[in-house]
Amino acid sequence: MTIFLRIGLPCFFCCGIVACNNNKTANTSANKVAADTAQFYPVANFIADEMKYVDLRNFTIVEKKSILKDTSSHEISKDDFLSAASVILQQAQWFMANKYLFNESIFQDLGTESYTINYSSTKAPIKSIDLLLNQQTNLPKRLFIRVIQQVGDTTITEQYSWIANKHFVISSSKRTQNGFNESNSKEISWKNQEQ
Repeated sequence: MTIFLRIGLPCFFCCGIVACNNNKTANTSANKVAADTAQFYPVANFIADEMKYVDLRNFTIVEKKSILKDTSSHEISKDDFLSAASVILQQAQWFMANKYLFNESIFQDLGTESYTINYSSTKAPIKSIDLLLNQQTNLPKRLFIRVIQQVGDTTITEQYSWIANKHFVISSSKRTQNGFNESNSKEISWKNQEQ
């Protein structure tokens, strides 16, 4: 016991003195500054997964175009599909990189067993994103993106909608202060060839 008192007790006091004189802050996760803590739904991942899903299957892909009053429909290749879908993917990626510009709100619809997450901004070209999720699975059912830009005296509104596992639509309208209106849309759908 005397050996403990002679050796152990002074060591204990030395450790206490060293610890009290240490002014360095511990490198803990509580002391680190988080650059981005928003937990926004990964919209870009949803679009990318849908694109991969179609690309890996033997679907018939049909494009229906409407320009002013003219409508046409024809079958397109997977490359054409991927090219058209990448326009929506780019919007989703821009949103994910700039999500600090957006406010989030959530609406639960008990009638459809789903909820809608809305992202809105007054500071970005993308004015709103609505994502309808299945309440049971949290998987997306529908996605809507609205982009509004002013170019000179022309207001350009682009709307992108995506219904999971079915189709997407890209529509655009131009309106001038003189009352000139122009609109067009492109719907691309896919289905299994056996259906």
